[in-house]
Amino acid sequence: MSPPTDLPRAFDDDLRWRHDSRDGQAVIELRLASRGDLDTIDDIEIDSFTADRFSRRNLRRMLGARKTLFLLAHIAGEPAGYLALAFRRGSAISRIYSLAVAPDHRRAGVGQAMLSAAIDLTARRGCHLLQLEVRQSNTRAIGLYEGAGFRLRGTREAYYEDGEAALLFEADAPHGSGEL
Repeated sequence: MSPPTDLPRAFDDDLRWRHDSRDGQAVIELRLASRGDLDTIDDIEIDSFTADRFSRRNLRRMLGARKTLFLLAHIAGEPAGYLALAFRRGSAISRIYSLAVAPDHRRAGVGQAMLSAAIDLTARRGCHLLQLEVRQSNTRAIGLYEGAGFRLRGTREAYYEDGEAALLFEADAPHGSGEL
């Protein structure tokens, strides 16, 4: 079955997720972001990346496009992270373009919660596989992805602006129901 062409909208109430933080002291709430979340996403992007960062203009364009969904995580009402998830018409593969956790919320389980929601969205969309690239030197992110069930599938030499290689990871989205 090929994936449907329409993506869910940010106001779809049933597309919200809740996860306990790693220490169990807080709840991580996730929802689809909208154009109104641009400032929040841009702030997290600036705080998270020094190189290969999305420009505000690019984030605005991606938020307005229907092929990329943004998940926005909050802890106690405070922005905690975002994940950009892209779909291509007719493809059974989704792709994580970016995952960033706000510095004050790192190691709380936000990344894991966002990956879980991204796998759920991928499956609901009728896709069967989720892919991403990560800097070869980013051992913290590699551990996060491996812990979430992602498998190393290859290397992309000189992928980043500075010439560093990227590792290609993928995970199954086993519940591909095509509900969305």
